[in-house]
Amino acid sequence: MRYSQTVSLPAAALWASAFVIGALTIVQTGRLPQAAYGEMSASHGDYTILTTDSGRGGDLDPDELLYVIDNRTEVLLVYEIEDARRGQVILRDGWSLRALFHRARR
Repeated sequence: MRYSQTVSLPAAALWASAFVIGALTIVQTGRLPQAAYGEMSASHGDYTILTTDSGRGGDLDPDELLYVIDNRTEVLLVYEIEDARRGQVILRDGWSLRALFHRARR
């Protein structure tokens, strides 16, 4: 007994494209960047702080950013710590949260 099955050209093209898309998905998934994690966050009273790597500096001495939200005055402050061993914290910028959200609604 002989079993024979034919596949039409459009169906074969559809299956081939499905395999190509699947292979590309697997390859691209391996190239996804690592997840970003906040190094530390804390809240106490009217203040919330978050530190994160700024992307500058070396692997052994990364520059850090410190975000401070003051709920009393509704202000976001951004500080940069260029070298944690020197203990120097530099105020980079500050914004009124009310003004930021108002601008975002426009």
